[in-house]
Amino acid sequence: MGKKQQSRGQKRAAKVAARRRKVRREPAPLRPVVTLPGLDQYGLDGDPAEVEELQAVDEMRYAVAEIRTVRAVGPYDGNPEWLEVMEANVGALAGAEEDDQVVEIIDDRVRRAVGDTLASSSPEPAREEVRCLVASDGETAPPDLAPGDPAGAPAQALAFAVLLGWLANSGPRPIPASARTRVPEWVRSTLGDGPAVAVDRVIGILGSDEDRAEAIGPVAEELGDDYLAALMWISAALVALYGEGAVDEYLPPPA
Repeated sequence: MGKKQQSRGQKRAAKVAARRRKVRREPAPLRPVVTLPGLDQYGLDGDPAEVEELQAVDEMRYAVAEIRTVRAVGPYDGNPEWLEVMEANVGALAGAEEDDQVVEIIDDRVRRAVGDTLASSSPEPAREEVRCLVASDGETAPPDLAPGDPAGAPAQALAFAVLLGWLANSGPRPIPASARTRVPEWVRSTLGDGPAVAVDRVIGILGSDEDRAEAIGPVAEELGDDYLAALMWISAALVALYGEGAVDEYLPPPA
């Protein structure tokens, strides 16, 4: 039996996976979040001799397709079925709204930062992700912009919206009242005193509307970049304490 012919989409997906393995050997500088994870991470530099150039929205579509593929069947391991799932996801995203794709990319990035926090027992994955979000917003964000303010900082604002959706204690999975005490304790024992101090300042985000309003107000400006990081640390603590460490199962997907 002859070798199964790969479709155009499968060939492109295979090329993406091959470049991903190559690029992971070398550290890469921070890049805009809109294209992370995505084709820029795999070394696709637009050289017409090697790859077909993609418009930004197409690159984003492939990024979201990869997120869904990895979530469904795991990382690429050379299995042709992975490429088929990837291609199907690319097709399913045809015509998808750009804003929805950006939300899914941000959700995946923040979700992975939470998972890396649990895996490393370190506050640094969250801080690194915040640095990447800030770099993505770049010079468009005023220097005194508070996290959560959408003016000029869309990546940070979207990350804040994702985190608030996880922590607002609404929906079918209520957060136990004991979390107000247990979460800061977990952060202090696992991530250290510095992160615990920040979490103590914003733990009200798990409480009533009034408590949440206080956790979103001036304290955000006072904590600076550690504000969004603190919300990621709270998310990690909730997954560890109440979600058996299963990030994707405990934290709800984008609506």
